[in-house]
Amino acid sequence: MTLKIIAGKFKNQKLSAPDDIRPATSLVRNAIFNICQNFIEDTNFLDIFSGSGAIGIEALSRGAKFSTFIDKSFNSCKFIKANIKKLNLEKDTKVICLDAIKAVESLNTKFDIISIDPPFIFYKENPKYLDDLLKLLQKKLIHKNSIIFLEQPTYAIREENIEGLILQNKRRYSSAYLLEYVLG
Repeated sequence: MTLKIIAGKFKNQKLSAPDDIRPATSLVRNAIFNICQNFIEDTNFLDIFSGSGAIGIEALSRGAKFSTFIDKSFNSCKFIKANIKKLNLEKDTKVICLDAIKAVESLNTKFDIISIDPPFIFYKENPKYLDDLLKLLQKKLIHKNSIIFLEQPTYAIREENIEGLILQNKRRYSSAYLLEYVLG
């Protein structure tokens, strides 16, 4: 599967993606970066459930200074690293091939923008996992100006309010919602 970078210095560059993932649509990726376009410059970006790395690489393309990628799939990590190498971004990136919660527990960096795009099966099998992940991010990796974007399917049944975080906005894009959280 192939994805394209939408805008920025790598516009129209093609990225490879594993066939077994559901990448964020270009509509959702574009929405994320339209929302944060005025403050993406020089940010520290975290891409959780990275898949191909398209969201974190898009952040770098649009001016982020560093992107960290988290995915527990060895195959996805292979694709992320290949895409990073293809664009010569090794010095601007870090790839962590671990479960998201374990990876977040291992980090001690504050992030300005965080994108979470889990496989939609999470919402059926273990919706509490995502709430636990959001709480952990809040405790460890965000500051007062951080934004967290969470993509979830429209059929998801989970409490969207998380203690300590404010649901700033919820936008629908086809069969998915994009939730935007800030520190409360």
